[in-house]
Formats: sequence, structure tokens, C-alpha cells
Amino acid sequence: MADLKRVEIMDLAKIRAVSSPQISPDGGSVVFVHTVMDFEKDEYMGDLWVADLETGESRQFTSGRRKDGSPRWSPDGRRILFTSKPPAKEDEEKKKAQLYVIDVDGGEARQLTDLEKGVEGPRWSPDGKRILFLSDVERVDRGESDVKVIDRLVYKFNGRGFFENLRKHLFTVPAKGGKPRQVTEGEYDVANAEWMSDGKSIVFVSNLEPDADLVHRYYLYRVDAKGGEPVQLTKTLMSISGVSPHLEESLIAFTGHDYGRGSGSNGDVWTLEEGEEPVNLTSGFDQDLGTKLSSDIKVSSPGTMPAWSGDHLYFTSTYDGDSCLYRVHRYGGDVEKVLGGMDHSVESFTVNEDGKAAYTVLHTTKPIELWSWDGEKSRQVTDLNRDYLKKTEVTPHEEFTFISDAGHTVQGWFMKPPGFDASKKHPLILHIHGGPRGAYGNSFFHEFQVLAAQGWAVMYINPWGSGGYSEEYQTGLPGHYFEQDYDDLMKAVDVVIERNSGVDTGRLGVTGGSYGGVMTNWIITHTDRFAAAVTLRSITNWVTFFGVSDIGWTFGRTELGGFPWEMEDVFMEKSPIRHVANVKTPTMIIHSEEDYRCPMEQAEQLFAALKVLGVDTEFIRFPGESHELSRGGKPKHRRERLEHMVRWFKKYLD
Repeated sequence: MADLKRVEIMDLAKIRAVSSPQISPDGGSVVFVHTVMDFEKDEYMGDLWVADLETGESRQFTSGRRKDGSPRWSPDGRRILFTSKPPAKEDEEKKKAQLYVIDVDGGEARQLTDLEKGVEGPRWSPDGKRILFLSDVERVDRGESDVKVIDRLVYKFNGRGFFENLRKHLFTVPAKGGKPRQVTEGEYDVANAEWMSDGKSIVFVSNLEPDADLVHRYYLYRVDAKGGEPVQLTKTLMSISGVSPHLEESLIAFTGHDYGRGSGSNGDVWTLEEGEEPVNLTSGFDQDLGTKLSSDIKVSSPGTMPAWSGDHLYFTSTYDGDSCLYRVHRYGGDVEKVLGGMDHSVESFTVNEDGKAAYTVLHTTKPIELWSWDGEKSRQVTDLNRDYLKKTEVTPHEEFTFISDAGHTVQGWFMKPPGFDASKKHPLILHIHGGPRGAYGNSFFHEFQVLAAQGWAVMYINPWGSGGYSEEYQTGLPGHYFEQDYDDLMKAVDVVIERNSGVDTGRLGVTGGSYGGVMTNWIITHTDRFAAAVTLRSITNWVTFFGVSDIGWTFGRTELGGFPWEMEDVFMEKSPIRHVANVKTPTMIIHSEEDYRCPMEQAEQLFAALKVLGVDTEFIRFPGESHELSRGGKPKHRRERLEHMVRWFKKYLD
């Protein structure tokens, strides 16, 4: 250990990320995206790589563009479709991703589209002759005017910006090249589009009703691949997060929930035959769907689309700090765990018709790598971060649990700094996840490693309301913010101090982003036990949040229980700004100027109040960044963000 270096902020430039695996139809190869941070160019460089599952060898397959992504094998396994941003000149930095196709045998990739608004979500037709994709379409031709004329409630979104004059619609283009055909049109947005098995029609998620922005829930539709009026397939408004038509039949699988227990309801796997009611295959499976584990080295967040293989549907679910791969039979029955557990968390996965799978693995002390599964055994395929791990002292964590005052079990993790000496006193930082239905667990978190490398212990838990447990646990928070969740966090600090004599109770820090940010704000307005705080992309005032956030108007209703004009006292009582006069804790505020999820005015309110009150504070604003700064921001900004956090905690904890 003596010759190993501790984790540093600039290790971000050394960590190599694996994402978006896609197994070939014959199960012999996997194409995936390999991404590194280029600090000189201040951007992420992504190329396609191909792994041979028989030999275990991986090789770079594409190069020369920026951000290759979304790879898909053609049905015959002879071509690979992907999206990429063309090489940019200095005045073309915002050029959008386009479609490319490349032969598996090699050669130059052929660019299929050149659309001003770019493309996303490409899919091969079953016969390999056409490709569907989504792209933005202007609603009204406004010429050269830069004036925003807003007539709909949903007009901006975090990471996407303002789109008041755009609708997202479905297109197809010949695989050999040609002019794209617009398939859908009208005052609605298309999402999660997939070909039906006959190749003659396409299924997608949307809501064509005039009040769609108000209800924020969706139906399934089918449309002829040549265009025409969409046919509504489902009758109940639902949260639908992934669609997967059967490869040979008209059967459609999808994931989502019908809001049976509100916004925190568990997602399920459903099947649908046109003209019939959806069938819930996982109604007895008391876990939510998807990989919920937080990690700041993931390039993309995999969705919850179920994948067909034979008579089974495969999907991921997070529980007790691990994300695992599960499957259920097409006619229901018991849900079977296939892969994962014991610090081997499945992030994204792909499975072919023969039941062979490839997947990426989240691990506490290792960056993400590619693994494969032959139906019986799994093995690691890539080891791209081997050299980094050989030279670096990566800190493990220790799991702990305790019983809350309400009687439920709370799971948490304690990370000792390198060289931890129980006979000495060490600072401790409480880190709070976002969501609020996010989850911590067995996954690599560079930020935790950086904090621990400074000589500070780090602790993190999944308090009441977190994802990754039962539906009761997950739905316990709406209407009850800062009650049991706050108690769980404070008791967790007590438990860690009680069980670890090396923690200095006089040098405690607290930080968190989004829900973790508003909880940090709540903590500093309700206790003085922390010596320093860093609040990230936070909420300060629920009343103003309602109107300025891209989801504020629906989030306030589902999470607090109504509208601010109906229950202003509740909205304000739950707002940290109402209690800000109690703050004594030195607090750094870090926020992104293009954060539309928790807009900048939330941070401005807190900063102004703390300055007027004479509390030591700094306000760090990142231009050009969104809510995703900590995990997808520009490399130089991610470095500076961590430098400011470390500087603030050093000032008050060392």
C-alpha cells in the first residue's frame, strides 16, 4: 500500500468508462462505447469498441469523431448503426448527433443523416432495410427571431434547454441512405419508439390529449411505418419507461406503473396484445425496476426497457445496495434472479435470443467494466482500468445497518480514509443522495474516493423514502419530507460515531445534491452539529420551485401533496428558506446556471439570506452547466467543482 497513490481529482482523466453494450445476434461479439475525459479539449471522447467473447480480446472499432454512442447490430449481424457528433470546427461546437452505419468487417462509416436538430434513439427495422429515429420538429416557422413565444406548460427541460417551439417526432430513413421520412406529426411528443415484429408499424409512448402537459402521464400507441393516425393501445394513463415488442409476435412488453401508490409506486413488467388489457407479470415482486445506484463515473443512465429472450423478459432491479439482472416468464410466475449481488452490481445489459448476455458491472472499488454470461457462468471481458487500479489506493466501504426510531432497517456504508487510526480523531462527511428515490450502494463513486483521500471518513445511507427497497419504503416520503428521512440521517451519524471511536464529533461535514441538496439545507436550518456544509444543485423554497423548475408544477403536487396556493403554509413550512435565520453552519453553495431542474434562483435565495445573516458562505456558479454537472459536466468544470468542495471542507474540518 505504501507505494500506491491516493485517489486524486484528476483521476477523472485516467478512468476509462464502458457503457451501452450490445451483443451480436450470434452471441459471439459485443459492441460497446468506450469513453474518456479529454481535459485539453474539455469534452468527453467516445468511440465504439468490439469485444470477441470467445477470445476475450477487445479492440477499438471507430475513431475520429466525437461522442460515438447508441450502437445497434443489424439483424444479420453484418453492420453496426450508431450515433455520433461529426468533427466540429470552432464555430460548430453545438452540432447535433447524426446517424452512421459501418460494416463489421471495417471500412469507413457512412453518415445517413444531416439534420439540424440531430437524431436520437435509432433502431433497425426487422429486415434491416430501414432505421427509425427521433428528432425535433419546429411547430411554427419563426424566421430569424430569437423571441420565445410560450403557450404550453412543458417548454424547457434540464439538459435539453428550451424547446417551446419544438416537438419530438418519429422518422425513418433507408439503411442504404436517402431522405428521412417523418412518420408522426402534431402537437405531441414521441418517446421510446420501437419497431413491431412485422416491420410494418411502430409502437411508441406519448399522450395525444390536449391536456397532456398537465397530467404528465402516457399511453402506448401504434402507427403505420409510412405514417398516418396513431392507434391508442392502452386505456390507462401510466408512467411508461421502456417498450419492447416481441421479436416474432404482435405481443408488446413494457415497464411502468399506474400510480397505484402515487409517484413512488414500483414499476412492473407488463405485456400487451392489441385489443386486450395489459397483463402485469411482476405484481408480486416488491421491488422497483432499473439500476438506481448512484455513481459519478457512469457515461449514461440505462433505462428500464425489458429485453426479450425466448419466452422470458429480462430486466434490472435494485435492492439492498445491489442492482441485479432478473427475468420473468412471458406468462408470469416467480421472478428469477439471474446475475448480480455481493458487490457485483449489473448496470446496463443486453441479451440475445439464445439467452447469452453481456453487461456492465458496478463495483465499489473498481470503475465499470464489461462482463459476459453464457447462460450458466459469467466472466469479465474488459479490464481497461487495470493499470489505474495497480497504481491507486482505492478505499473500500463497510456496510452497516441500524433500526430507525420508526422500526424499519436502514442500510448505510462507512468509508474510512486511507491510514485510518481508531486511536486518533478523523473528520466525518455525511453525503446525501438525490432523487429522492435514488440509492447508494455497491458502486464506484469518485467523489467519495477524493473526499476519503483527504483524510476524511465518508458515510452515506439510504434513508426512508429511498429507492432500492420495498414499495412501502419508497412511497413513505411523499407528503412527509424532512420527517422520518431526516431522523434516519441524524441517527445514522449517531450510530457511526458510536461504533467508530476514531470519528471527531467536532469536525462533521454534510453535503448532497438535488434532494440531497434540499436535505442539506434543511439540516443546517435545524441543527448546528455540522462544522461545514456544501449544498449542491439544491432547493430552498418550494413555493417558487413550483413555477421555475422544469418539473416543479408536478413535483410539488406529487411530493408535497397539492398546489402552493392551496397549501401555502405547508409549502413554506417545508422550505429551508422559512427557517434560514437558524443557520450558523458555514455553507458553500454550488449551482449550475443552466440547471432547469433546481433553477439558479433557488441558490440565489439561500446565498442572499446567508450573507444578510452574516453566515460564512461562498456561492460557486458554473456557466453552461445543467443539473448533471457532477456526473456529466464539462471535464474542467467537474475538476473545479471538486476543488471548491475540498477547499471548503479543508477550511473547516482540518
